[in-house]
Amino acid sequence: MEELKIASPETRRDRTGGIVRDKLDLLMHETRREAVPEHLIVLAEELQSALDQKVAPSKTST
Repeated sequence: MEELKIASPETRRDRTGGIVRDKLDLLMHETRREAVPEHLIVLAEELQSALDQKVAPSKTST
């Protein structure tokens, strides 16, 4: 089974994306443990990309 590095709660709070990012991380972790329809994985990855794009401008402006 694949080893995953789980970030500490402090590190997770510091990341931009907050609770949505945490839930996406959990979803992606669960997809590795259980059989999930491919279209749901694609949707989760698209959502993660959209969040990354939205967050990127706010990181450069600070």
